[in-house]
Amino acid sequence: MTVTPSNLHLILRGFTRRCAVCGQRGLTDRFLRLCAQCPRCGYVFERKAGHFVGAVGINTIFTFALIAITLVAGILLMWPDVKFIPLASVTVGIATAVPVLFHPIAKTLWVGIDLIIHPLEPGEAFVETEEGAAQHG
Repeated sequence: MTVTPSNLHLILRGFTRRCAVCGQRGLTDRFLRLCAQCPRCGYVFERKAGHFVGAVGINTIFTFALIAITLVAGILLMWPDVKFIPLASVTVGIATAVPVLFHPIAKTLWVGIDLIIHPLEPGEAFVETEEGAAQHG
């Protein structure tokens, strides 16, 4: 019997840049580039062409949320004398840095979300069984 990680584990593994299937770390060969497959379980991260469009969406939503929080917090903290230049500078910094820094997390997070929506098919990865033996899942 194949052990499938819970939905919470899939999401948490994505946030920590680990393989959603087996929990392996070190999935990037460079900071921004995810390996083609997990070195431990063999799971291929890009299941089909265009797979990571969801990661771009997650990255965009996360970035816009941080921008909105920054703008609202900045306006509330500086009210009634709102200083536009410092607030705009911080916002532009967030809009520039966050998409680049969050990109690897967005990709592994998307892999976890995709596995919740479309569970593993037989033969997609080697996963551990309850007995501890590796099995093609």
